[in-house]
Amino acid sequence: MTAGMTAVSPEGSGHGDGFDDMSGGGADPLRLRWREGTIEIEGIVQRVEDCIGAAALRRLVALIERDGPEALARAEGDFVALVSTRTGVHAFKSFTSQYQIYYREADRTIANRLFAFWNDAARWHEDYFARHILIVPGYQVLSRDTPIAGVFRVLPGELVTVAPDGVARRQLLRRDYRYRLDAGQRREDAAAQILDLLRDAIRTRLAARPQARVCVEISGGLDSSFIACLLGEQTSGIRGVMFSQPRLPSHAISEGYAREVADRYGIDLAVVPPEDLPAPPFSEAGYSDEPSDFFWFGDIFSRAVARLSEPDSFVFTGFGADQLFLRSPAFLPYLLKHRQFGAFFKALPDASALLARGRMSLLRQCLLSALPEGAYRRLKQTGRMRGLLDVSDVNMERVLTADVPWLHCGKGLAAYTHERRGNEAVLVGTGILCDDWGYFSAPRTVTQAHFAGKGLFDASPFCDLPLLDHLYGEVSALAIHDFGGRYKELLREAQKGVVPESLRNRQNDTFVFNSFQMNYVDASREYFEDLLGDADAAWVDVVGVRHALQELSFGMTIHVTRSALALMGYLQWRRGFLRQHAKADEAARDGMIHASVLLSSSPS
Repeated sequence: MTAGMTAVSPEGSGHGDGFDDMSGGGADPLRLRWREGTIEIEGIVQRVEDCIGAAALRRLVALIERDGPEALARAEGDFVALVSTRTGVHAFKSFTSQYQIYYREADRTIANRLFAFWNDAARWHEDYFARHILIVPGYQVLSRDTPIAGVFRVLPGELVTVAPDGVARRQLLRRDYRYRLDAGQRREDAAAQILDLLRDAIRTRLAARPQARVCVEISGGLDSSFIACLLGEQTSGIRGVMFSQPRLPSHAISEGYAREVADRYGIDLAVVPPEDLPAPPFSEAGYSDEPSDFFWFGDIFSRAVARLSEPDSFVFTGFGADQLFLRSPAFLPYLLKHRQFGAFFKALPDASALLARGRMSLLRQCLLSALPEGAYRRLKQTGRMRGLLDVSDVNMERVLTADVPWLHCGKGLAAYTHERRGNEAVLVGTGILCDDWGYFSAPRTVTQAHFAGKGLFDASPFCDLPLLDHLYGEVSALAIHDFGGRYKELLREAQKGVVPESLRNRQNDTFVFNSFQMNYVDASREYFEDLLGDADAAWVDVVGVRHALQELSFGMTIHVTRSALALMGYLQWRRGFLRQHAKADEAARDGMIHASVLLSSSPS
């Protein structure tokens, strides 16, 4: 008996050779041909060397012809890819991709839709579930584990080769980010390249799908307005969507800023008041590959955007800017940890004034944050000096993460935190502050259930790898974590001449979603109770969850209420997942790329 390989794709998916017709249905993968088989891509290839658009795809095929599937690491963009060869199948994920691609070693199956792996023998992954409940779900994407036991994800920048004789993994891309601390760097010098990179992020996306319509979410704040303005520089016919709360003075101001941007750049702006938003509870959960604790946000806002967008549109957002440009008090203990004492004591007075906390209080909190996490938690458990052990001004992670008493499965928070930090050290290093390295994947977990049916592409230029490389390699962290200036001062500098001055100089642009979340929780009580009927009694104490949900409805934001909402997101996701798997028609497989490799057998 000889080994063999089959590559299977949905009938009609892909578009010829893929070079000249890149405008097909948003749910369809792009199929390119090369001498040994096909290259199937979900997402957007933005640049290959100096080429963009169709030329980038031609160059990618040429590089794969010359160098093999490893050449996928030369492509910039937001995508996953499946390359078939005569000897196996290769799966790759770009480093900041929001898309996922999965594989199972037992039967040599690869697919970009997790439901393809579910069968009568499949079981839910206990550790994945426990991690989802205990820590930020985005951390999962730096782990190979998935919701299904025995099914693994391709990691960011990883090439997984599935062949008849086994599975091989190669990490083609990794980073070791470390803050640059240059007190002499001028803000205007750093800002110019940021503007160039964001303009290029827009240009390369538009070139990748030149026939796609464009929608942009505009809050009237710095981040989304910047993206809207950059879009207005490069294209027309843009649809803008703003969610407004006109009864709040800050939102009325934001609406004025959003209209100013729309008027300046010819954007057709739809302002959606709360009464026109989709109202929970929702009777049927849509499909997404993995769960999110922000499922409620998608149910309200992503669903509304999908209603207002043309099919096969880009949906641009300012998501990711906070991770790059928002100053954080956690930078203070970072400076102490890295023995940057001069920079610490220079920043301390401004941080004290900004946070309205005494300098000695902040110094104490920073020193406590330097304690190993286990030692700090043991100290708190003694109950002594409880008020003096508070570190909430500089270390929210220690406030919002703790073991959850109603969770009865998994290895515990300490073990998962250790695993998570190990994964981060391997892929991105330990030299910068990031409260959620999985944020690149967050848009799709929130929007997929609502966007996929209309072929909408989430586009988040602030998540592009070239921008990250620049911010974490060339820009001084002191220019970002500047406690003496306005927040996001570096981003404001990059916006000069692009964003209206009145908006660029606004003092506050926080869009508060707490009221939307509380209304969602209140309206969904019966629905949540129904979801709890699906919970595994061996994994969670339902009585404890009910109590946490009641606390959440009162506006309490602590680790157990965050975990309770994460549980609701998981249970809703699982319903949609099983419903999708049960569908027998081909529509259930829209956008899927799938391959299987026959296992090697000895001659009989």
